Amino acid sequence: MQDISKHPIFQALQKIIHDAADVIMDIYQRADLGIEQKLDDSPVTAADLAAHKVILAGLQALTPDIPVLSEEGVVSFEERSGWPMLWIVDPLDGTKEFIKRNGEFSINIALVENGVPILGVVYLPTTSEGYVGVTESWKGLPVGAFKWQGNEFESIKLRDPRDPIIVMTSRSHGPALPADLKATLKLAYEQVRELPKGSSIKGCRIAEGIADLHLRRGPTSEWDTAAQQAIIEAAGGMLVTPTGQPFRYNQRKTLLNGHFFVSGPELAPSVIDWYKKQD
Repeated sequence: MQDISKHPIFQALQKIIHDAADVIMDIYQRADLGIEQKLDDSPVTAADLAAHKVILAGLQALTPDIPVLSEEGVVSFEERSGWPMLWIVDPLDGTKEFIKRNGEFSINIALVENGVPILGVVYLPTTSEGYVGVTESWKGLPVGAFKWQGNEFESIKLRDPRDPIIVMTSRSHGPALPADLKATLKLAYEQVRELPKGSSIKGCRIAEGIADLHLRRGPTSEWDTAAQQAIIEAAGGMLVTPTGQPFRYNQRKTLLNGHFFVSGPELAPSVIDWYKKQD
């Protein structure tokens, strides 16, 4: 199997995401982050827009035949519904964390084919940690999940659940782990600990075996989840709806996701059963 770190497609994506991180971190050091409000009242900064331009130019040069759907470059459903393959990009996932300057934000790039995320790359500019997941070989990329930091590169996978169960919770969007679900988990495990983080970091920590579960009951968009879903699935996990169905992308007029959770196959039945009791 080819070393993914030496594959030209990965190297090109790595350069694109590193270049985007450089412009983000340049703006991160400034006193004025260039904050504005979008029509949905969510914040956007100069870093979101600058990273979008870098990524868009890089992807168009790498794959001129594959269109790009970005949080900062939304396309009508009438146009994108005819795209069997597309890049889905969040140039700055965790804008609220960026504004708070807590370092918990990421860059997300996913390649989607017929609704399925087959390649995902997530990069954390403040820690220089990068994650890549390939669920279906594309242009010779090896299937699997990997992490890099600097020149170090390693394969990653989910861990088997064990005490204490680590639950990733949202830094800005809450709520915390429901008490009755926590009680259910404690029937099988003595300790359940909650660890708040922002952006796609939560899913990546599960993919690399640091945590076990993330429950998201607030709004997200397709660019928030596509890249991490590919990484999580490549690492042996699942990002699924409350009924256990994986998300599919660019299939609807809306780009908003419903509720979802991230876990491995061992914890998933307990979470699905908990959701059923909420109906």
